[in-house]
Amino acid sequence: MMKHFSIYLGLLLLVSSCSFWEEEKVEPLLSKIDGQEYFSVINGEMNTAKACLYILKGKEDSVEFHFKLDLLDSLESNDSLWRDKYFKATNKVLKDIYESNSAVVEGAVFSYFLHYPKEFLTHMNNDAFENVDLWMEIMKKALQDATSPKDITSNSVINAALKNCTSCNKEDEKLIVTFVRSLEKL
Repeated sequence: MMKHFSIYLGLLLLVSSCSFWEEEKVEPLLSKIDGQEYFSVINGEMNTAKACLYILKGKEDSVEFHFKLDLLDSLESNDSLWRDKYFKATNKVLKDIYESNSAVVEGAVFSYFLHYPKEFLTHMNNDAFENVDLWMEIMKKALQDATSPKDITSNSVINAALKNCTSCNKEDEKLIVTFVRSLEKL
């Protein structure tokens, strides 16, 4: 009887320990862009967001040109997390898209600067360092185009940028003015 009891106890412990050895499934952490939204974008049809994520992963060769160009329209997205990613992706393909569509790039980048000047300059200092000459060339031409009518001056551009810079302090405002003035001198 004792032998049957120890066999029964051994089998019971063996069966109960099986669940102990099973690996616990890890639930992914869900954040606004890197969790559930990320998986839905990656697993969905190709669109600007998916193209952006591909480019950021170094897979820009698998992204059709028109999606690279669509990044420009997305630079002014209402979602600041995506705006950040769109800028970084645009920076990676900037030379490619600028060579074939310079006027479109100049217009979109200039508009982004006017609407998000502090953010643009932060990106220029942190993310676009390797392309800073190209960015400056683009902005110089865009400023020239914007100020070619006599009634629009660089002061008008500065005032528009400052008006849209709601979180700017005095140093940020000085930086914006200095940036536009330096574009005039290029």
